[in-house]
Amino acid sequence: LQAPWFLKAPMQKTVCRCILELLDREGDCPSVVNIDTDVEGNWDDNTYRILARTNLLDHSLNVAEQVVRLLTEADACHVIPDTMVAALGHDLGKLESMRGYLYSLGEHPLAAGRPLAGIPGFKELPKKEEISRAIKLHHKSSDGLLGKTLKKADQLARQKELEETVERLSAAPAPASQETTAVQPVGPPEKPVTAPKPSPPNMTSGKDTAAVRQTRADIYGEETATKEKVSEVPAMIDISRWFDADAFLNDLKPYINRMFGRRFMAFSMADGHVYFQVKVLEEVARKQAERAGDMEIATMAADDTTMRRVLFSIVHRLRVERDVIARGLIKDTFFGGYFTVTRKTGKPIKGYYTPFHAEAFGSIAEMEQAKPDTLRNLMAVRPYVNEETRE
Repeated sequence: LQAPWFLKAPMQKTVCRCILELLDREGDCPSVVNIDTDVEGNWDDNTYRILARTNLLDHSLNVAEQVVRLLTEADACHVIPDTMVAALGHDLGKLESMRGYLYSLGEHPLAAGRPLAGIPGFKELPKKEEISRAIKLHHKSSDGLLGKTLKKADQLARQKELEETVERLSAAPAPASQETTAVQPVGPPEKPVTAPKPSPPNMTSGKDTAAVRQTRADIYGEETATKEKVSEVPAMIDISRWFDADAFLNDLKPYINRMFGRRFMAFSMADGHVYFQVKVLEEVARKQAERAGDMEIATMAADDTTMRRVLFSIVHRLRVERDVIARGLIKDTFFGGYFTVTRKTGKPIKGYYTPFHAEAFGSIAEMEQAKPDTLRNLMAVRPYVNEETRE
């Protein structure tokens, strides 16, 4: 707080001091939260356990450190005071004293607003609205220098925390009773796609997130009616630093014809195709990126527009390099398409799927034989022609 950029920003300095005092009192809690409706609730279990070793105070300081570095390198030190307020306050919604409020909203960036508003002097800051917006969007598509810097700083801090913790645990001697190291990369977890948990008492329907809406979709995996339609083709993005096609296909396989409670995320058909909900591709992509230490992808919100570019790039590579995408069922400019699924009993259902050739995952006969009764009710799948396809 004695840094030169605070000399002309006494109000921001005071707010930062008050936030630090709050973090000194309550910031010894984990810096991650495990709520299904929160972006962190969908992280790989191994990554969650590792990052939980960093407490909230330390994580907030790590983000602040990255903010200073990024803005100094960008010759934008004049933005540091306001961005420092955002950095120190961006995760205040994770405080134990805020847990009830966090559960009611479902996302920690939204919950941070209440404790931040209670910080003496915050409401008097000229850029309080920009700071609040940056915090709300720090896992989504941030805008402006302040918002983009906060998002990048949070990602860099997480990656640093992940690397340092893994290095520290790997260097520690394992107990004699253990045959494996303390940190193991994990394959598909016990719950590859997070199953909906009972909502806490304060969960409000008015604050539904995309994750909540998805879990309320039809048990046959229908897309929600409010899904955004986008016509433009997403630009390609470089995924080479973490994407492994063979490992990706291998990680998809456990989802096929598997029930998660009363729901399923992927199913095979006797005609030689396997249909995956796009959510599965996203989950597997996050886990693969996490194992490679790429926290930019791991911490990306589900409705971040960049995730569409990631999915498009993955499907493009699988389509061109491996020829495992059923190109006759979706256009090359899309990463999925709407399909109508006809059932033996019940009305036809509509869903958004990425179709694969079944041979990429083994014997179609074995897949069909292993189908649970619920999926044996599916009779045919055809492209839904009366709906604009989205990519």
